[in-house]
Amino acid sequence: MKTLGLIAAGVAVTTVTIMGAGPAHADFTDAVEYTDSGENVEEGEYGEYAIDRNNPGSCLVVQNHTGGRVTLRLNYPTSKGKWTFSHDEVGVLTRDGRVVTSPSGRWNVRTNPPIVFNWVYDDNLNNRKGCNGSWVLTMN
Repeated sequence: MKTLGLIAAGVAVTTVTIMGAGPAHADFTDAVEYTDSGENVEEGEYGEYAIDRNNPGSCLVVQNHTGGRVTLRLNYPTSKGKWTFSHDEVGVLTRDGRVVTSPSGRWNVRTNPPIVFNWVYDDNLNNRKGCNGSWVLTMN
């Protein structure tokens, strides 16, 4: 029985290692600055995340893959409004029917609950909506 347990543990570790090793993709995680990863945030509080790279006129696309609902608020470019994303929902931030853009291209957001996140910039995304490219915030 002990041998079977060790074999099962070895298979589980191998499976996790293989599943975690996905294809490499280019992103700008080196440009990410964040004030809190969410690990030390009390329940019901917001985690804060920012991308500090100049992409003037960019929009923000949010992908929620957390398994639950996430509420997002902006600190920059504006502090007005909040957006709620359901599990597997993807959307560009809009206000009054217009996309929200960042004059500098930098974004600072808060989420409830705190999330595991990744920022990727796509210079062609949402150009027809008036964006000079889009930052994609993926929440896992």
